[in-house]
Amino acid sequence: MNNKRLNEIKTRKQEIRQMLEDTSKDVNLEEISKELDNLNNEENQIQERLKIAMSLEVDGMDPDKKESAPTVDDEEKGDNEGEGGNNNMPKEEKKRKPMSREVRSFLRYMMTAGKETRGVTLANGQAVVPEELADEIITEMREVSDVMDFINLKNVRGILRVGKMTAIEANQDEDGDSITAKGGVTSDVTFGSYRTSAKIELGVGLDAESIEAFREIVVSELALALAIKLEAQVMQGTGTNEAKGMFVEDYPSTQKISVTEENFGHKVLASLKGKIRRAYGKRASFVINTETFAEKIEGMVGSDGHPIYNDTTELLLKKPVIISDEAPKDKILFGYGKRYWYNYNMAPQVASSEHEKFSEGMIVHRALAFGDGHVIDNKAFALLEITSASAGASDNEEETGLEG
Repeated sequence: MNNKRLNEIKTRKQEIRQMLEDTSKDVNLEEISKELDNLNNEENQIQERLKIAMSLEVDGMDPDKKESAPTVDDEEKGDNEGEGGNNNMPKEEKKRKPMSREVRSFLRYMMTAGKETRGVTLANGQAVVPEELADEIITEMREVSDVMDFINLKNVRGILRVGKMTAIEANQDEDGDSITAKGGVTSDVTFGSYRTSAKIELGVGLDAESIEAFREIVVSELALALAIKLEAQVMQGTGTNEAKGMFVEDYPSTQKISVTEENFGHKVLASLKGKIRRAYGKRASFVINTETFAEKIEGMVGSDGHPIYNDTTELLLKKPVIISDEAPKDKILFGYGKRYWYNYNMAPQVASSEHEKFSEGMIVHRALAFGDGHVIDNKAFALLEITSASAGASDNEEETGLEG
């Protein structure tokens, strides 16, 4: 009905224009002016009503209500729903959750190189990624980086403080005996808010793309850029103004092995598995640098002549392998990754500009993530270092004699 009336108004305006252009006819300008005012007012009201109705249809949310990213439970519920609860009904393709106004405004900010800031939360002159989109980025980070999925990646806003753990032991006490704690919390670990910067470049031509397609690009590109940067910290971060990496942590001497390259073999790797408690080892994985894996591990065979790495199952000595470009060369970690926590404690911020690569037709986006990472239980990891032949004997000299 509204569209029909808009067409009628448009037609009437054309008729009035023709009347005014025809100088052979007398017209009452006062009446025409009044009629045009009425038509314009009516047209504006109809368009405003349509705009509001369209926003309700597109956004699908009350702007005063907070919207969160869909959970696994929501998706499973959606999969099981159907007429009469019949799970045998053909499944229809699920529609993406309607885009919130916050996300839409943020994407417009990026697409316009930071010129369109309406509806965007700004911090330090940069746009704060909406929580809904930040959740998607974290999920994507887990998918693009095996390391991000291996560790305990958290998203606790503000200050996170946890107890640093040692291996907990149970007591065997008789009734009436005092209970003595064995192991447990030894000290507090406070997670800071260190800044990690990653940069992505997207073509100006993307303005012509649909905002939904642009959303997919933004999530995947930001996730990849941030995952690579954070992975480097999780592996080798110094702990000073950045996360402290798993390979930098000071592990007990009983959980470290040093072996020369000529003595490195599958038995040494097997002995590394025995350096942590079995409760951790059952869920542990090897973490190995990409080149070290390709040069020293992938083609290695055991005493029976069979490869110790299974290409089909991607298991090394029956344990998963996390291969990372950011891990140090000639060092191998074996451990339960969930005992390393990285807290991503603030939504990332993004600054967009078309000036840096204006001549190339690119918009440059700099994403800033804030967080910190620590090993919270160093008994859950064991470290092997492969040294050159000229290196001196290690404290674990009994291990260096093991041959593949």
